[in-house]
Parts: sequence; structure tokens; C-alpha cells
Amino acid sequence: MCGGVVISMATALSVSGFIVDLRAAFIGAAAFFGGWPAMLIAAAGSIAYRLHLGGQGAEAGVMSILITAVVGLAWHHIVAVRSRTMFDILGLGLSVALAGLITLLVIPSQVVTGFVQQSTLPSLLFRFLSTFIIAVLLDRQQRRRDLAVSNMIFRAMVRELPDSLNVKDAEGRFIAANPATAELVRAASVEDLIGKTDFDFYPKDVAERFRQDEMGALEAGQTLRIDQPALLPDGRQGWLYTLKAPFRDEAGKIVGVITYNRDITEQKRNAQLKNDFISTVSHELRTPLTSIRGSLGLIAAGVAGELPPKAANLVNIAHNNSERLVLLINDILDMEKIESGVITFKIKQMPVRAVLEQAIAASSNYMADSGIRIVLVDDAPRAEANIDPDRLHQVMANLLSNAMKFSDPGGTVMVKLQRRERDMLRISVVDEGTGIPEAFRSRIFGKFEQADASSTRKKGGTGLGLS
Repeated sequence: MCGGVVISMATALSVSGFIVDLRAAFIGAAAFFGGWPAMLIAAAGSIAYRLHLGGQGAEAGVMSILITAVVGLAWHHIVAVRSRTMFDILGLGLSVALAGLITLLVIPSQVVTGFVQQSTLPSLLFRFLSTFIIAVLLDRQQRRRDLAVSNMIFRAMVRELPDSLNVKDAEGRFIAANPATAELVRAASVEDLIGKTDFDFYPKDVAERFRQDEMGALEAGQTLRIDQPALLPDGRQGWLYTLKAPFRDEAGKIVGVITYNRDITEQKRNAQLKNDFISTVSHELRTPLTSIRGSLGLIAAGVAGELPPKAANLVNIAHNNSERLVLLINDILDMEKIESGVITFKIKQMPVRAVLEQAIAASSNYMADSGIRIVLVDDAPRAEANIDPDRLHQVMANLLSNAMKFSDPGGTVMVKLQRRERDMLRISVVDEGTGIPEAFRSRIFGKFEQADASSTRKKGGTGLGLS
């Protein structure tokens, strides 16, 4: 920009009575795009050359250069906090043109007469057009450079990504892929993938499964997430986490599918090991714990004779805690049954209120010292439903204990039975506690999830009840 200013001033022409050079356009654009450093260099170089040229208008020329530089710098700071638009470039051109008029107000009166000739309408129009054109060219050049850098970074990210990433057209043909994709499908190279489909690399049944997943993403227009078994590049049978998202053109039309695959075999194995460990420990604990609970129950009932008050109190504490342990182990074993799909239900049609009353009666002893009342509101008298009474009782026990745990002493927990449309019933458990934090609500049914999972939490529990 500084070189452009000097060359422009050195080759300036006089056309129809006014001087034609591009100093204002170069200085304004330098400050607009480069900020302080570019503005100082361009302004200093142009001022030095203008003083070298000398003449009556030297002072006015220097003043014009400074004002133009300030205008360009002001626009630089305006657009620094947001994306640059064509309106900003238009504003820069108008401001640089008006800077020529502002110069007339600050230069000495004895040189105004000679300088007015350079600030006529044609001169101002030339300053605007030259600034606008140069700024547009620089803007396009900078955007191309930024795009090239972004593309280079993106290509490097995709190339070095250890996970498979590829794009297919609507017919399932590869149109772009990274080296990890070629390795996953055992292709010789990325180039060997382009234009081919999964049917060229996988057995027919596997390729058809992949194609069905792609069609699901295409038809739904939404991202699909799948955990699926797969043959890994090293020949091992493993698991992939697969994400399939619609690929849209500039008009928003779905023209293909973006697929991301990640090897989660190790995570799956670790999760299975953890589940197996928990299951084994739970099974091994349940038998001796059941015996301990039964023995303590008999002692507490006086089968072995009357106990001294202190000993009876200790036995009761041990018996109550053994009951809690049995419930916890049963919960863990139930989770295992649910996840393995072998849990059984004994469904039969029966009155719902009776089950709710039994659950409320069983829960009344929980936190007996807190004075919390459980109230049943039956808005569907004599309602019957197809239920497993034991499992419904288990669900109600978890909801009621949770509601009571987070209620203030002397509070009320309400159980409501209501009729809904389509012959459905709704059972609600409502407490007056602090409620569930908004940020945690999406996780309340997760296994071992608790809103306050810290070691200093005031409320106990394992986080299995709601799960």
C-alpha cells in the first residue's frame, strides 16, 4: 500500500483541472484492512514523499493524508467486532471521499483557493470509486486467502483424523473420504474409494445394512447415531460408533450422507467387564446377605430371647441396613436383567388403587421421623389396568422414597391417579422439595446419575431408583 501511494503520487496526472492519483484510496484501504501498523507505514511513506515533492500545497496534502488515514482506521475498528460486509466497504469509500471536503476546513486559508480545485465533485467521485474498487479487490483477495488457509487446515484435520470420515452421494457412492476410511474398508487408497459403494468392499448383507442406515438418514433428514458390530481393519470383530448426517447443497437440498465411524471396541469391552463384575459381586453377595438379614430379623423378633435395650437397638440398626443392602443388590440385578432383555413381567388386569395404597403403606415407614405425609388423590375411581403389581410397586417405592428424601420435614407428597385420553391412566408423584435442576433433567433416568454426586452430598442413594 505504501509503495502504491508513492508510485501513484509520482505518476499523478492533471485531468480537466484536478489531480488524479490514488493516494487516498491506498491509504484508506491500508488502514481499513491492516489497522495501526499498515496505516502508520502507508501514511509515513506518503507524507515523506509529499514533503519531498514540496510546493504550495504540501501542507494541505499532508493534512489530507492524515485525515484519510484516521478515517480508514476508524472503519477498521468498526468492523473489527463483526464480519466485514460490502456495506462497510461502501461506507469506507464515501468516508474517504468526504475526507477531501473535511480537509478544506482545517487547512490554512491562503492555500484553500489552490486546493479547492482538487476537491471538486469529479475529484470526490474519483476518490470514492478508487477507494471502493481497491477495497473490493483487497477484500476478495483476503477472503480467498482465508478460505485457502481454512481449506488447508480442514484437509489436514480430516487427513490426520484416526476415525473414519466420508461423504457419499444419494446413490451411496463415495465422493470424499479420509485415509482412515480407506483403511477401514480395506481399500488401496482414498482414490480407490471414489465412485464406489459399500457393496464393492463388504459382503452383501453387511453392505445392505449400511445402505439401509444411509437411507434412514436421507429419508428422515436427521442425524442417526448407531452402535454396531463391525470387522475392524486388523481382522478383529469389534464395535463402531456410527454417525450418519444428511449432506445438503447450497440450496438446502439433501444430496448425500456424511458418515463418521469411531472404533469403540475397547469402551464396549470395558463396559461389559464392569457390568460383569458388578453382576458377579451382586450375585455372590445376595446369598450370604439374605442369610444375615434373616438371622438379624429373627433375633430382632425375639426368637433367641429378649435382648437388652442397647443390644436390641444395635440389632435393629444392623437389620435395617441389611434390608437396604438387599434392596440395592436387587436393584443392580434388575438393571442387569433389563439391559440383557431377560426380565419377565407378570401382567394381569387389576385395580390400580390397591397397588398404590400398598406402595404408600410400605413407604410410610421410610423417614418416619421426618413427619412427611403421603396423600393419595384418586381422580379415576375403580380404574383397572394391565399391570405387573410387583413391578409397579417397585416403581412407586423408588418414586416415593425419592420424593420423601428431597422433601422438607413435615411436608406432603401427593400421589395422583388420573384418566387420560385413549383409555390411558397417569400416576404422578409430586413433592414440595427444591426440584430437579434444569441442567440435570436430561440425565435423571441415567444409571448411577445424581444431581449432587459429590462426596459431601446431604442425601444418600445410588442413583439407580429412577433409572
